[in-house]
Amino acid sequence: MKARLRLLCAILAALAIATLCATGSYAAAGPHYLITNNDHSQSNSATFYTIINNGSLRQVAVVSTGGTGVDGIGDVATKRVSVLSSSTQNCAFISDAGSADIAGISIATLTATGTFKAASTDSGPQGVGVVNNGTFLYASFTGSKTIATYQILSGCKLKFIRDIAASGLNGGAVLDMAAHGGILVASFFDGSIGSFDIAHGVPVPNHDHQLSTGNTQNGSFPAGVDITSDGHYAIFGGTASPPLAEVSDISSGKLEPTVVYSNLGTASGSEAIWLSPDETLLYLSNFSSSQVTAALFDRTTGTVSNGCTSSPLKGNSFEAGLATANQLGTGSTLYVAEPDINIGIVNVTESSGSCSLVEAQSSPATDSDTITIESISAFPPRPF
Repeated sequence: MKARLRLLCAILAALAIATLCATGSYAAAGPHYLITNNDHSQSNSATFYTIINNGSLRQVAVVSTGGTGVDGIGDVATKRVSVLSSSTQNCAFISDAGSADIAGISIATLTATGTFKAASTDSGPQGVGVVNNGTFLYASFTGSKTIATYQILSGCKLKFIRDIAASGLNGGAVLDMAAHGGILVASFFDGSIGSFDIAHGVPVPNHDHQLSTGNTQNGSFPAGVDITSDGHYAIFGGTASPPLAEVSDISSGKLEPTVVYSNLGTASGSEAIWLSPDETLLYLSNFSSSQVTAALFDRTTGTVSNGCTSSPLKGNSFEAGLATANQLGTGSTLYVAEPDINIGIVNVTESSGSCSLVEAQSSPATDSDTITIESISAFPPRPF
């Protein structure tokens, strides 16, 4: 009898795990949101959509940031939304490029917690990027060419620590950033890349600034940045067509020269990028051809190979920032910010080294509180 009871418990546990793996974050308790930065110059806001089990979106709140954005298309690779999920609080941080501040939002209550200025000289006419490592938030200001460090406080508030100067080899401002543990990796508007030691909070340059290999080989400018879950590789999107990705080994704590993986499909551009939660797919936003691409990624070797590309999305717009709905597997549903008022919704399937990207029937979702949407993020966030 005891043996049968143990067998029954084992079967039930296995079924529970299988269900969790199949549904990913949808099975977890609590809300699941897609969050936008509306980047509106008159009165900026963040729109919260509930993510439905089939990946479709239902708008639930529009939260004013208390600041202003910048109308018009800036750089589509810059991440303007940063989500924090910890044991004590869940927050969304939204950059206000027009008023040059960062807004905090409590995800528990969907209410603003304040706007937080950096230095009085900071400005972001081409956008302000934001990333966090759980303890500190980093904001890149394109006008002043600085990175501001904020300590994340309780109540989804921020305390400004100080700025550092941050520009590329030829004076370009930060384009995009990714933070992982004690390293922050950046791409710059001048085609260069560089990294910073953030083990003690305020970034310290690693003195590894360099032109990316793709830039020296064919003039592709590195754009979006992502870092693998183990901190071994930094990955860069690019401006080249056909799409490419560049990978740098950062296991030493600094950037090594990038390895270029080109001809990743037939679309145009690969500006914004995003790794799937299981790191088997590297999503590329094809700005010019209104498509998205999923390249195959090997997280052990850091190699990238040809995967699959969607048909042109229904909005027939440019394609910008990316986010995945699910915390496990491929992410199940890929969301694409389109620099008008739409969010593309793309269903992802992957099996045995092949994949497909098919736009959902519910796509696109409309965000009427923006003039141009370029950056999105999901809650709960990807685990890394």
